[in-house]
Amino acid sequence: MRKRLAAMAIVGTMLATGIMTGCASGKAPKEERKSTEQAAGQSVDAGTQEGEKAKLTLVLRAGSYTDVMKNLAPAFAEEHDCEFEFLDLGFTDMYQKIALDSQNSEGTYDVLMIDGSWLSEFLENGTIVNMSEMGYSLDPDFIELATKGGLDDGGNVYGVPFYGNVMVQFYNKQVLKDLGYEKTPDTWEGILEVAKKAKESGKEGYLLRAQAGENILTDIYPILLAHGGQVLDENNNVTINTPEFKKALEFYMTLKEYGTIMDKDDIVASVQSGNGAMSLDWPGWYTPLENDTSAFNMIPKKVGENDPEYPSSIYGLWYLGIPENSQNRELALEFIKYITDAGQQMDSVQYGGVPTRTSVYENPDIIAQSPNLEYVYQALKEAVYRPRIRQWTEITVTLGTELDNAVQGAKSVDDALKDAQTACEQIMDN
Repeated sequence: MRKRLAAMAIVGTMLATGIMTGCASGKAPKEERKSTEQAAGQSVDAGTQEGEKAKLTLVLRAGSYTDVMKNLAPAFAEEHDCEFEFLDLGFTDMYQKIALDSQNSEGTYDVLMIDGSWLSEFLENGTIVNMSEMGYSLDPDFIELATKGGLDDGGNVYGVPFYGNVMVQFYNKQVLKDLGYEKTPDTWEGILEVAKKAKESGKEGYLLRAQAGENILTDIYPILLAHGGQVLDENNNVTINTPEFKKALEFYMTLKEYGTIMDKDDIVASVQSGNGAMSLDWPGWYTPLENDTSAFNMIPKKVGENDPEYPSSIYGLWYLGIPENSQNRELALEFIKYITDAGQQMDSVQYGGVPTRTSVYENPDIIAQSPNLEYVYQALKEAVYRPRIRQWTEITVTLGTELDNAVQGAKSVDDALKDAQTACEQIMDN
């Protein structure tokens, strides 16, 4: 009952705030399944009739993440005589479907693509399988820091890092060159100066996703980190109504004056075309190739030239996990091993994949093919995790709403931060 109430409470909160993009129930009809049997050393899909192919149903983030899966899965399907069903979903629709289907005794899904910010909640609610208990262990080729978000406090594996999404700067090379820059500056004050110059030259200076919820929070987060701020401290105390957060929000609002609010696809198109100068980017949106008009750089770690430095890139890693109620655990684990091994990760780059393995990034042929992966690799080795707490999704919605109130002028900065502090303290207390 506690598991059901926890999942439904979060989904209810997201629906009430208008953040959810999907309305499906999260449960599709499914044939009654039998228990998994072993034959000739290989697992047989539960519920599969004799002569019938096993099927894995995958919940995936729509975009390049899914492109990787669809291009690399056929070889596995042929080898294991199985088939796949790919569900290409938006961020919040994925969360809703996973949370709701976890309440069923027999699940609809077999492999889950899990955002790192969901993992603590899913782990605590018993949504996902302990893969260590299935005999799985991470090999040392995975980037060590990138594995942490998929482990529990005892080091057990619940999520295998699949897609190395990490936030970087994204800019148009010609626009910045015309303004006298080879790449984006290494301070946020420098970024603001470039945005002003770009705006004065008739370009959109800095493109933002200043929309309530996860979009605006991830927009502001790197600026907050560079100011030495956080949403929660090391003891999970709420630290929103603070001087650091106020300075970061006010800086963001100034930056907004020299840019335009767009969704992610329009941001990519604008920077690519040279209408926009720069923005933040997740490699999962777009990763420039060698001769591209755009490029990556590291996010500034400090506000001004003489200010202290703080790691300011944030993780948006996608992990692969197995739902606790999957009827195809063994086959699902075999697929996760396959799709995350070094060979498949290397092949994934041509389809827009962003590896999570050291050996791939240190392969000169891969970097020659996609030079901007150097910045992704650097960011993956030093990025910051968003707080690993089960309440994070609810805090994202609540805090994002108040940040949007400030940016849109519905509330003063002081009132928005004060109200966000109070509301998030109540969430943590509950």
